[in-house]
Formats: sequence, C-alpha cells, structure tokens
Amino acid sequence: MDNKNTDVMTENKANKSKPFFKSKKAIILIIVGAILIVAGLVVGSSFILPKDISGAWELTVNPEIAVATADEIPESEKVYYVFDKPDRYGKGSWHICYQGGIEYYKYELLEEDGTEKINLGSENLIMKITGSKLLGNAKVSLIYPGYTDENSGMAYEAEEYVLEQAKAPDYEKSTYKTYEVDQRLVGEWATNERSLSYLYYTFYYTETVAVKDNGIMTIHYESDDLGLDRYLYYAYTANDSELTFSLVTDKETEYTVSYEFDENGNLKFTDDRTTASVFADAFFGEVTYYNPKELPVHTTADALTAE
Repeated sequence: MDNKNTDVMTENKANKSKPFFKSKKAIILIIVGAILIVAGLVVGSSFILPKDISGAWELTVNPEIAVATADEIPESEKVYYVFDKPDRYGKGSWHICYQGGIEYYKYELLEEDGTEKINLGSENLIMKITGSKLLGNAKVSLIYPGYTDENSGMAYEAEEYVLEQAKAPDYEKSTYKTYEVDQRLVGEWATNERSLSYLYYTFYYTETVAVKDNGIMTIHYESDDLGLDRYLYYAYTANDSELTFSLVTDKETEYTVSYEFDENGNLKFTDDRTTASVFADAFFGEVTYYNPKELPVHTTADALTAE
C-alpha cells in the first residue's frame, strides 16, 4: 500500500510540475480560442482584415496623360501617393506629393460583392495589389469602372491607374546647395486677407508662410469654402531684406521679393511682382502677415458676398 501511495504522489507531483501551456492539449485549446476570438471580432464588428497599402507609391501609369515609362517622367512631374497604415476597420490617412506640394486626405478600404475597393475621398475604386512589398516590387492598380452616361448614352471604358512601390520624396531636405538665414524671418506668418474672385463671389483663404532655419520655406493655402488644403515647399536664401526662393522640384526657376517689418513686428513683402502662386497670382501680395496666434478676425461675413 505504501508503495502505491508513493507512486500516486510522485505522479501528481510530476503533473503539477509540468506547465499547462507546454501540453499538447493546452496548445490546441489556445489556438482554437484565438481563432474563435478573431472570428468573433470579424463577425461582431463587420470588418475585413484590410490589405496593407501603407507606404509610398509612385504613379507610373496615368491614362489621363501620354504613355511614358517611370524613367521618362522628370522628377519635377512625378506623383507619389503615401498611405498611413489603416486601422482595423480599413480607414486611414493618405497624402499626395507632386510638383513640390503635399495635399492631405482620408481613405477607406472596403469590399463590395466580393471585390476589394478603396475610397480616396470621392467614389469607390476597384483595388488590386500584386507583387511583394517585402521584395520591393509591389504594385497597386486603382480602377475607375466603366459606365454609360444616362443623358447622352455615351459609354466610357474603365480607366486603370498603376502605382508602384517607391520611396517618398523628402522635400524637407531639398535645399539650395548654399543658403543664408535671416533669424527675423524664421517662424510662421499668416494672413487671411488673400482672396479669390469667382463669378459674383469673393472667397477668402488663409495663407501661412513657415520659414525654417534649415533653408526650407513652406506656404500653406487653406480654405473650407474652396476645399483647399495644400502645402508647397520651397528652397530659399535670405540676405539684406531680400528673399530668393524656388520650388524644391524646380530650383532652376528662382523668384525674388523684398520684405520688411512694420512697427508692430508684422511682416510685409514688397516689390512682389512674382506671378506663380497656387492661383497664378502674386505669391504674397500687398497684405500683412502676422504671428498666427495674433491673426486678426477677418470680416468673413464677406466670405461669400456679392461684389
């Protein structure tokens, strides 16, 4: 009897000393449990695990322009789409980089009738991802479905845009080879006196100029009425109250303006004869630029007033 009791106790000790998670039964239960949890999340929250579209992609096939290979497109004309990682519902942020500018948007990955699609802010596009991001040869096809105009009866074929895995341009590092910095200019300067006239209306927009001590200047155009949210990056050099600058993707084209500060320390640009802003007018114009925190309240009761 004593021997049998000893054997049972020894066996119990052996069982207790064996960690649960190392047993085959436990591993099977853990795997099954994980599958049930994932399945429950998918069913319960009605989402599909999104494709990994995060990263930078270069637009290499654009049916709107003449056919050209990626090597034939000059750097100043290249277009890049940069996607942040989507959340578990397939939603995320993206921005587009082209001609020295950046615009920001939202996107959503979804599925319709078993077809993977993406919405970049307007309509749902068919999306196909091929290749391998790991190997660096991934491609994304975005397809606008064909349709027939109900009024004219004209049929339009589907259009396919192709994005290839790439490295996003770093506009922050695209300075002049040599540049000078005027510390009085460094900082942000904003005005809400700029406007755009269209038909019978005048639309006001905010223009913020950020002068950095790294030789890069950005101009941010922003307006809810115009749906405008665009940053443009410029290389610059400042010396003796004169500012020379170029779009980071076109340093051969230079613009020069003079600047001064009023008695309140606000910034004004003078002798501004340049005509290459986002609206093809003067970059700065005869307006006053303030510290953004001190920007006067604009009388935008006039924001949509008839002239």
